[in-house]
Amino acid sequence: MPRLIDHEQRREELAEAAWRVIMRHGIGRVSVRMVAAEAGVSAGSLRHVFRTQGELLVFTMQLVVNRVQARMAAIPPHPTIRQSVEAVARELLPLDAERRAEMEVNLALFSAATAETSLQGPREEAFEALRDACRWMISALDNGTDLAPGRDPEIEALRLHAVIDGLAAHLVYEPPTADTSWATKVLTTHLDSLAASAP
Repeated sequence: MPRLIDHEQRREELAEAAWRVIMRHGIGRVSVRMVAAEAGVSAGSLRHVFRTQGELLVFTMQLVVNRVQARMAAIPPHPTIRQSVEAVARELLPLDAERRAEMEVNLALFSAATAETSLQGPREEAFEALRDACRWMISALDNGTDLAPGRDPEIEALRLHAVIDGLAAHLVYEPPTADTSWATKVLTTHLDSLAASAP
């Protein structure tokens, strides 16, 4: 009997093929035919899984979010809350080839959502997921030690979101072989500063 291919696995394989096309040619060149060729399947086979190019791009964006969330959930406990929060925050930065690829694809899809209406809802969901992660991190730090009294938790969550987004963008725009240690130092410095009383 022919081997049955897991439907979800096939969807992920096709989304990964879309990632490669986006990274190599840009979001504007993505087409069902090109992604199918990249995945080594026929365009008809791809359309059997994703009825439209919009569906494919939506799943591609959601796959990035799902993988980031899965990695965050798999982070082992650290000795302190402060260390745990930094481990989560580092996971949101493109510090290795896999996360860099995800970030490049995510930035391309976020930009494409301006014109591609099917991506606008998933873009907002991805944005809010990161914002909520930042709120969770600040809430965890608000333990009487790691967040100075008088700090506004919502403002600090927004500020952490901006820091992570800014670091991620800078890392993606640097050459793949560039040293990334500066970004982790900036992140560490920012998190350390939260425990100090605001001037």
